[in-house]
Amino acid sequence: MGVERELKFSVSEDTARAVEGHALLLLAGAPRRELLQSWYFDTPELDLGAAGMVLRVRDAAGGSVVTVKARGADALGAERSEWEWRALDSSAAGGLGPRDLRHALRATALGGAADGLGLDARELRRHLEPRFGTRFERDTWQLEWNGARIELALDRGVCQARRGDGMADTALCELELEVLDGTLEPAWDLAWTLAQDLALRLSPVDKARRAAALLAGERPRALPEPGALARGATLRQAAQDWLLTACAQLAVWSERIGSADEERDVHQFRVVLRRLRTALRWLAPQLGAQAARWLRAELRWAHQLAGLVRDADVALHLLRQVESIEVDAAAQAAVLAQRIETQRTQHRAALCAYLGSARFGRLLLALGRCSACTAQREPARRGGPHAEAERGRGALRRLAARALRDDSRAWRAAARACAGALRAAADGQPPQGEAAARLHALRIASKRLRLSAERMAGLLQHGSRQRQQHAGKLAASLQTQLGDWHDAERLLQEAAQAGTPMPALRAWLEARALEALRTAAGGLAAGSGRMASRVA
Repeated sequence: MGVERELKFSVSEDTARAVEGHALLLLAGAPRRELLQSWYFDTPELDLGAAGMVLRVRDAAGGSVVTVKARGADALGAERSEWEWRALDSSAAGGLGPRDLRHALRATALGGAADGLGLDARELRRHLEPRFGTRFERDTWQLEWNGARIELALDRGVCQARRGDGMADTALCELELEVLDGTLEPAWDLAWTLAQDLALRLSPVDKARRAAALLAGERPRALPEPGALARGATLRQAAQDWLLTACAQLAVWSERIGSADEERDVHQFRVVLRRLRTALRWLAPQLGAQAARWLRAELRWAHQLAGLVRDADVALHLLRQVESIEVDAAAQAAVLAQRIETQRTQHRAALCAYLGSARFGRLLLALGRCSACTAQREPARRGGPHAEAERGRGALRRLAARALRDDSRAWRAAARACAGALRAAADGQPPQGEAAARLHALRIASKRLRLSAERMAGLLQHGSRQRQQHAGKLAASLQTQLGDWHDAERLLQEAAQAGTPMPALRAWLEARALEALRTAAGGLAAGSGRMASRVA
């Protein structure tokens, strides 16, 4: 068994052409070029893929190779177990032979996966089919970099999948940095050097996942949001979970934004950014002041660009609800929607330009790199691995207690500052000026408390955990209600700037904003008694 250490990047055709002319690769000499055809074998239900296994047969000029890979250890899949050998009786053109399958079952983790599926070798071979594949031209260079030998591979071609009676394909253009000898750290260094000139988007999506998505008629999917931390987690595990998962999510959502115009993709991209910015507040001492400051600035810029598109999407969704309400309001909503559509087109173009830039690529690289460094800033201490793990668990519990305490205090202070504005709204008086600013601050504080409670309340003792979970639920409800108010308020501002009187639409939006605040006031009043006694 070997360990594949590799960083993968999705690149545009323009970037691929620029790779060939980069100074480092010109110094490395002419690349080796070969045409590769691969097929990936799985059951009709894709059981091996669900178990995190890849079984591939690849044909090249030098012959066929069989490869088995296991799921990566982290969200990026940069390191994973790999078994590879010269094919005994298989080829991509001819299929998987019985001798190679027997060897895979006996000598690789595929045997354990088959046992888990309840299939012996004969049954598995009967079920295995060439489900999807790739055909691409590969240019490779080998470089010595910071004590490691690294192969840089530029792949351009197509992913293929059998669908119905035909074959579907989609373009494939990616760059891989594989460590042939050494650790993964020099590959990060090399990637950062290349990323100063090239738009390299770090990607968790390997060729198998990309082709499997094609088979399903879908685009690659992002990983789910990290769940609540278990009590046995360490600070290092939490940092890797938050930063690496966010990095992988941003990579996939950004690719999806560039390949199709779907509201959900921008929304999810922005949600990940917002949650990541909160996690960076928690991890700033581990990252160091300079790194944390740089990341915060980059994430703020990305969040602003995505926010412009998301705000337009929310506004258009709200305006569509007016169509069935009242004729005059609907006509005015159509005029405003046209204005916002024009703005959205401009904002989306700006977002896509950023996501295809070297600047965004460097942000992803920095997140991936920082995730491996957060727990390495403190000097090594005595006591061995067990003591080190216990210190990591203690550090995470202290971080959780501090973050939840600070977020709870900030939330309560913001709620007290808004009490008067919410009572006035319940009486039909819309907030103005400073009152509206305080309500906005309460909305942000609610988001932060909700996230800290969702992710870290489970690390606390039973009584504190219950109090913080209750606080998180109350904050989540308030966030939703204040979000509805904020959306209506933003549209009222757009209507005021449109240059055309829109009295019917304005009346509808004002009523909607006040109703959201009345609901928020009622929910806060109902939960305030318990909040005062239960939240630490």
